[in-house]
Amino acid sequence: MDVNALPGAGTVKAKVLIADDNRMVHQLYSGCFGDQFDLAHAYDGVEALFMAVDQMPDLILLDIMMPLLDGRAICKQLKKHPKTAKIKIIMVTARDSQSDRLIGFEVGADDYIEKPCHPDFLIRCIKKHLP
Repeated sequence: MDVNALPGAGTVKAKVLIADDNRMVHQLYSGCFGDQFDLAHAYDGVEALFMAVDQMPDLILLDIMMPLLDGRAICKQLKKHPKTAKIKIIMVTARDSQSDRLIGFEVGADDYIEKPCHPDFLIRCIKKHLP
């Protein structure tokens, strides 16, 4: 018997934390792939940091420019802590210079995508980093 054919098999969705201060970004992401992932939402850097530690998402879509604590600081703190170091972090930001990208990777980002990006591209990127 195929295990995937059993009721409830394969229904566990990866938890993705969207950390962005722009509410329209949250609406866009929710509309584009909300049914594929279990989404959590943070609207400032401090909230994002606390939610990441508390909820332990599989992946974080992290904006750099956020109030209270920027995405680079969040990424650096999460990657340094043993409990959260394995959470995949994709920086999704309007900061598109080579130096911004380099800093993103230096603080531990697993990927770096410039806004705006096509939702299908973002979904592929997310899936690439999930087990």
